Amino acid sequence: MPTRPAWYVSPDGKTRQGPLSSEQVAEMVSLGGLSRVSLAWREGMTGWAPLGQVPEFAAAAASAPPPIPGPGVPTGLPPVRMTIPPGELAPAPTKSSAGLIALIVVAVVLGLCVITAIPVGLALPAMGKARASARQMHDSTQVRGVHQGMILWAQNNNDQYPVPSTLDAGNTTLPAGDPKDLPRHVVSILIYNGFFSPEFCISPAEASPGFAVYGAYQYSAPAGAVGGNAALWDPAFKAYPVEMKSYGPPAPGGLSYALMPPLGGRKSKWSNTFMATEASVGNRGPAYDAVGSGTAQTWTLHPDSGKSTSGNTEIGTSSVTLLIHGGRTTWEGNIAYNDNHVNFETTPAPPTAPFNFGGSIGFAPDNLFVDENDATRAKDSITGLAGNALSNSNNLLRGWNGGTFDPRTGALIDIPSDLWFD
Repeated sequence: MPTRPAWYVSPDGKTRQGPLSSEQVAEMVSLGGLSRVSLAWREGMTGWAPLGQVPEFAAAAASAPPPIPGPGVPTGLPPVRMTIPPGELAPAPTKSSAGLIALIVVAVVLGLCVITAIPVGLALPAMGKARASARQMHDSTQVRGVHQGMILWAQNNNDQYPVPSTLDAGNTTLPAGDPKDLPRHVVSILIYNGFFSPEFCISPAEASPGFAVYGAYQYSAPAGAVGGNAALWDPAFKAYPVEMKSYGPPAPGGLSYALMPPLGGRKSKWSNTFMATEASVGNRGPAYDAVGSGTAQTWTLHPDSGKSTSGNTEIGTSSVTLLIHGGRTTWEGNIAYNDNHVNFETTPAPPTAPFNFGGSIGFAPDNLFVDENDATRAKDSITGLAGNALSNSNNLLRGWNGGTFDPRTGALIDIPSDLWFD
């Protein structure tokens, strides 16, 4: 049996995991999830210390390689609720920290202008690009962090990412009959179990005033839950500005990112498949229309006729998502794939993540924000997933309302009627 004391560890100096037994920490070191420079803390220590300086782990950590840049290494540890110990690490990145980075960049550029006598007007474009690059890198870290939380959850849940309807089969969090398999509840489960904080859910590049960090999250006996202390997450957390139901006071959207719906043909991909072409979470995107067909098909922004108060009207040319990292007429964004690598994509149909449409089409670029027909590449659904559109398995990142599986049979009993656009 694992023995005490209870340890808390930080692989990267930003995120925390614990409490863990000594054996679990040693296993993480052997698997490469922790290195000699990773930080550790337990009760009785005055502060965080590198594992290479902790007597219990010094020998193992000395032989461990340094951390490798890029995707994290799954730890095989159970999802645990974290109690942050004294002397906690720096909080998750926020817009304020991104702003500080931007100010430093501006100060450096202005200083160079003074030293080299370069007109400030000529330096302003470079300053803007530097700030945008800092936001994009900061945002990439958060997208990877959200996906790493999904992976760590899957480690002890049959390699499956959170499915709220399965977890809440006893209806201790939401009433029976309420839609459960929604982005808000998926992400709230991960927050409630300490994989990341609400701050991590808002992009430093967020361009919509409808989103903000949810500061009222309840980690114990959330008031909006049916079962009080038996609740499995805080249902009052909102993903997007418009949601079907409210379990708490009015609040802005708390999730800047879009997810792959774990429904219908895509349910098998809502898991730790390690596939580098399966997109699971990333920056939101606009609506697109197909131009041409088959192998010659391309995509153009959907021409807008007006926004819907319910969020289920397609928004393309005036989508605020174009301003997150791209421009008024182009989308760019960070996308995490099922092998936990994150790409900064400059097109909605990345050539590095094709889908096999079969027949005469074969492998072709797959639009991340369009529900395409698995056989023809045609745009199969407009604003909802039902019928054939629900059976498709190509990449789709979007917010949605509705969706619940029967945990006994696995059948979809509440079909999502609305995809969400902004």
